[in-house]
Amino acid sequence: MDKDVWEEFFRNFNRRFDSFFSGFTPAGNVKTYGYTMYQGPDGVPHVREFGNAVGEYSPRTLGVAREPLTDVTRVGDDISVVVELPGVEKEDIVLEGGKNFISVSVDTEGKKFSKTVALPCDAEADSAEAEYNNGILEIRVKAADPGPERKRIDIK
Repeated sequence: MDKDVWEEFFRNFNRRFDSFFSGFTPAGNVKTYGYTMYQGPDGVPHVREFGNAVGEYSPRTLGVAREPLTDVTRVGDDISVVVELPGVEKEDIVLEGGKNFISVSVDTEGKKFSKTVALPCDAEADSAEAEYNNGILEIRVKAADPGPERKRIDIK
């Protein structure tokens, strides 16, 4: 190929490259967006978004409730559920529990979260205690006594 053709090619390439990155600065305007997919303990697939441009590309901008990050652990007879609800007031949280689940929801003008978490075993709903501090909701509940594995059934 001719030398002039290569020079024109690289001039064109450099001009396009410079125009593409002209609006970006290393410290401020870089946008990131992504998601991870996983299957929860309840067998339901979940999608978790991340990055600083989540609101620009996701259904969240359409008023759809986001799924908060959660962590469920069991140590002995104690079950702990930790839910991240950034920017939410305690009064706006609706917390419900059942024999084998905890449900958390928030529906305000600016924040919408909703998630039902499957517990690793049956729980005593009456023993549930919850604390909310700095965007972190922690729920503690006692595991229910599973009862005997087998039970004799009388025949009449």
